[in-house]
Amino acid sequence: MRALSRVVRALGVLAVVVVIVGPNLPTDWVGAWSSELGGKLRQVSFVQSWRMYAPNPQRAQTYMNLTAHYEDGTTRPLWETEQERNGWGTVWAWNKSREDIWRHYANFHPKRANDHRTWYLRAVCVREARQGPVPEKIVMEQVTRRFARPEEVAAGKPALGRSRRALVTVAYCKVKQVREMIEDDQRRRSG
Repeated sequence: MRALSRVVRALGVLAVVVVIVGPNLPTDWVGAWSSELGGKLRQVSFVQSWRMYAPNPQRAQTYMNLTAHYEDGTTRPLWETEQERNGWGTVWAWNKSREDIWRHYANFHPKRANDHRTWYLRAVCVREARQGPVPEKIVMEQVTRRFARPEEVAAGKPALGRSRRALVTVAYCKVKQVREMIEDDQRRRSG
């Protein structure tokens, strides 16, 4: 009985391997059965492909650019702007801080409402209030540079295209909710 159980398990594992690997094998290596198997698996909605792991790969490098505007008419580029100016070509995928991840999500979908962006910019107002005068508003732009195709890079084209800049939103630091956040932050820091 134990031997039969082992054989059934081994055949089960082999069947799973054939179902997963078989449809992805080149037809010129194994014949038409691999594409036929793939067609039958699609009928039962079992598809195994690279798009499953990377359905929407990143096609550009994107940064946010933030500028603080003050009541006296002066402006000041914020830390995010320095990151945008100096970060092109850097790799930070394996050492992201919580703030890096938050900033990444705040930069998503610039033409749609985004709660991550709203709260991130409110937090920037609080951060700037810690360091000096409270800005009247924070202007957020998104700066994007598209990745060149691998064959274009191999032919000598730069890896990143020209930068494109677009206004995303304006966050006001003097609204009631943000003022309350700043006051609460000051109380916590002094007490």
